[in-house]
Amino acid sequence: MGKAAFFFHGLFPDHIEPAGKAGKQLCKVLFDAEFDGSFHSHLLADIWPVEEKDGAPVFEVRYDLPFECTRFPQAVVSYYQQVMGPQSATISHSGPKGPIPNRNVFRVQWEVALDADHKPAGPQL
Repeated sequence: MGKAAFFFHGLFPDHIEPAGKAGKQLCKVLFDAEFDGSFHSHLLADIWPVEEKDGAPVFEVRYDLPFECTRFPQAVVSYYQQVMGPQSATISHSGPKGPIPNRNVFRVQWEVALDADHKPAGPQL
């Protein structure tokens, strides 16, 4: 097991409209990752709230990394909360109600190092 460095760059809105159902608002998180001497640029993760538990939103995070990192979804949630939360240092032109993710693109740099490992090799034929 080693360390992977994640470099988050921005958060921007997206919208999914499944056939016959109401769409859902989600955000895309743009990031780069470095692990075991390899640099992976312009990767994306999707994040959206799926429910509320004890008054706090619970998020679903979808992503595809070229290596294993079990703590990555929590890092995406932390980044999202940093950008959108009350402690946010971003400037929004949305007015006094704060940032609205479906109308703004946020460019906020943040980095974190997390434990990571190589993906297991596929089955041998």
